[in-house]
Amino acid sequence: MVAKRHLFIVVAALLAVGIAAWLLITYLPLNLLPIQQKPEQPPQKVYDHYIIYEDETDRVLMYVPLTVSIGDELITEENKRYEVVRIEENRAYARFVENVVLPKDSQPEKKK
Repeated sequence: MVAKRHLFIVVAALLAVGIAAWLLITYLPLNLLPIQQKPEQPPQKVYDHYIIYEDETDRVLMYVPLTVSIGDELITEENKRYEVVRIEENRAYARFVENVVLPKDSQPEKKK
């Protein structure tokens, strides 16, 4: 009987401590536990031209006189679509996405 009473007291105390901790965390003002924000990334330096390489083979895909950003897409002469995944200085690295099937050009009408 005494063992049951001790067990009941221990369980009740743990439950009370758990509820108190939950209330403390839930209603604690946010300025006491500030949320850590990620530091801002430095802005990317803009270059006059970019060289786009294939990510896996480092093969040059294209030279462009435009600003390149991560997520930009390009289609090569072989009708392969790539997406830019990282940029280092004026070198952009693109990963192969898919082969693109372009519709065939319609035959020009013959003049009569």
